[in-house]
Amino acid sequence: MENEQTEPSSIPLLDLAAIPRDIMLLGKRLADTKYQIDMLGKKGWGELTANLHGLEASGEWNGPDDALTFFSKIFPFAILPSETEPLGVFQVPTERVIGRSWRWWPEHLSGNSEEKLREHLASPAAAESTSWYFISALALLLAVQGQSRVNYCRMRHIPLIAARVTYLSYPPADRLKIYHMNKGKIRQSWVVLNDRYLQAIQWPRITLPALSTYGVHSATWPHTFPAPDSVFEALYDPQPAEDFVAPCVDLQALQEKLEAEKQAQLQAARPVKMALSDMDIVNIWPVSMTLMFFFLLSLVAAGVTAGSGGLGLVSLVICGMSGSLLLFLAAPVFLVSQRLRSRRREEDEEGVNEEIKSGEVPPSVRS
Repeated sequence: MENEQTEPSSIPLLDLAAIPRDIMLLGKRLADTKYQIDMLGKKGWGELTANLHGLEASGEWNGPDDALTFFSKIFPFAILPSETEPLGVFQVPTERVIGRSWRWWPEHLSGNSEEKLREHLASPAAAESTSWYFISALALLLAVQGQSRVNYCRMRHIPLIAARVTYLSYPPADRLKIYHMNKGKIRQSWVVLNDRYLQAIQWPRITLPALSTYGVHSATWPHTFPAPDSVFEALYDPQPAEDFVAPCVDLQALQEKLEAEKQAQLQAARPVKMALSDMDIVNIWPVSMTLMFFFLLSLVAAGVTAGSGGLGLVSLVICGMSGSLLLFLAAPVFLVSQRLRSRRREEDEEGVNEEIKSGEVPPSVRS
């Protein structure tokens, strides 16, 4: 790390020489965009559209987005900073830093206080209260601590700011792909990382040209990916993954979930042998008890008459018929979809759960 007590003139410039010209222009354009948004939002978010200035989905507004949040809304799969050693203290081009101005502006300063601020920014201690992340892939810096000074230096045409800089990576362009999708009147653009993680683009007019300059290309939705309709549904509840700032859809996990559901449906559709007593027939027990009564009555009558005479013959016939019907009810001779059995099992489980909630737990369940 560079000695923070050196004179500002001895603090080295951040080296940007190896970055291509089109990326240099992209980084400056992104920083300019954030500055313009902060300027438009000085009087509140009403001058801006949707969440362009930090308006939450709930309707709450807590000032403009910080640099990392703003960046993650433009560039999908922005990575959370990790605890790494800073690169050092550098003189950073003001035009390449995304800051956050909200609570105070230069016009809030008196002549004396602004002079003191200028002296502080020019002093060796200026970088002590800063923490900025350098994304070299985009020639851009994100101010985490020391945010307000960025727009101040812009408004006062101060070209360089001393700051403590830490490296922050961003996925290479060849690991990202853009997919333009439609569902009815809904049109969305999605970005997929490593053919697995998906995030929807929030600001296509800003993001798509930026990604194109970065080198990301559009592609056709592969057949190996989950159906687009299932992805649209999953985007209502994206989940945190890896070390990304924003949540995303894990296409691999979604595909596995859909396959499991499909297998469960196929399994449920397979016929199994069931008896009538296993089916959801409301009056099965009254019918069974009636048949049992006639079976026993005819059996007794046949025994008394020894099967002789008209009464004995009728008793034997009734006994045989009722016995056959009872066997017909009890024997698993029907091929029925497993859904019937599953539905009945679910109803039984729901009944047990209700009894547990009400405190009326059967002894068999308690054990």
